[in-house]
Amino acid sequence: MGENVETLDQNIEAMSDFALCYVFQLGLKYDVFRRILWGRTRSKVVDEVMVSNKEYLEKLLDTYVSLGILGEEGRQLRLNGFEYRFSMSPDDAGRLLPEWVELLEELYKMAGYAFISREHPKILMDFDKGADFWDMRLLMGPYMLAREVAAGILRLEDGMRVLDLGCGSVSPVELGERVGPNGKYLGVDFSPGLLSIARTRVKNSRMDWVYLKEMDIRKLVPKTSYDAVIMSFVLHYFENPGAIVMKALQMLEPGGKLVIIEPFRDEFPNVVALEFFESLTPEFVRFPRASEVVESIERAPYDLRVERVGKSVLAVTSLG
Repeated sequence: MGENVETLDQNIEAMSDFALCYVFQLGLKYDVFRRILWGRTRSKVVDEVMVSNKEYLEKLLDTYVSLGILGEEGRQLRLNGFEYRFSMSPDDAGRLLPEWVELLEELYKMAGYAFISREHPKILMDFDKGADFWDMRLLMGPYMLAREVAAGILRLEDGMRVLDLGCGSVSPVELGERVGPNGKYLGVDFSPGLLSIARTRVKNSRMDWVYLKEMDIRKLVPKTSYDAVIMSFVLHYFENPGAIVMKALQMLEPGGKLVIIEPFRDEFPNVVALEFFESLTPEFVRFPRASEVVESIERAPYDLRVERVGKSVLAVTSLG
């Protein structure tokens, strides 16, 4: 399991680093940096750069400021000195999965379309309109690895009761298979498009112990307790991730375990660059900090043990 976590962390870090390169490339493509060297205010840069979607351009400038590439005093922008080195050991290189390279290339293309219009038909990040794109993405190696990590930490086996918050289109079969036929898997997601794909797979696999519910997690009322709760790549869609974690903790059986998987922004320095592309998803808010999630868990009125498993995984055990 440790090897899988290390591999997941390595791929998230590499993806964030490459996203930084793509974000920097956008500044060159649209001549942002040269304009700033001419001594422009933010509003002047936004006016002069030849893109239609000025709101997305503002987000790009915010990303540069967050990464330290730009400084800003008042509304005056300045280009900071910038040095970036990419280093990797042979072991680290051997852990990299190929699929996210193509994914980043696609996100970069979509960003170009977003500068034309936020509603451009070639932007496929909507969970329903782009359900097929998201399904393809969820079948990629990093997401498959995340499911392996969650299943290993939770020790999923036949007979367990599992709640998967933000289940998407792939987990219901892959994780549901591990707890059946004597267990129960409940997948909750707000996207009817992704759940439609999941239902077809569950039906074809004849997994009658797998249940799917279309619902916003924020509206979920805790009524049943579970041996295991999974929240994989889902907290970044909520303004208050701590409240979502609290809801998950309310549904843990004594002795049960919650697994949270996220590209935590305090563990991956360049994940802000990845946020720029992920923000093409309408519901995206920001990647949370591991520290804020841990603090919300520690404030919970339950007897819990929280463990940091690598950089991208938190495991919470109910001791009550």
